[in-house]
Amino acid sequence: MIKIFLAILPLLAIAMLFLAVRILLKKGGTFHSQHVGQSKAMRQRGIHCVQSLDRLEHASKLNVNEDMLH
Repeated sequence: MIKIFLAILPLLAIAMLFLAVRILLKKGGTFHSQHVGQSKAMRQRGIHCVQSLDRLEHASKLNVNEDMLH
């Protein structure tokens, strides 16, 4: 078990280094947001964040229920 862990550890370290290259080498470098709602490509395809869709659906149900009460 220890041998496997010691074999994998350098691979994980290299992978993390490659992921951090943008932050380490670029002045003011940051990771791009991975949030669906902030992705231009997703918005162009009409794909929205699940939380936003749930909020809109919940609001529309509330509006329907309020109309039924009047």
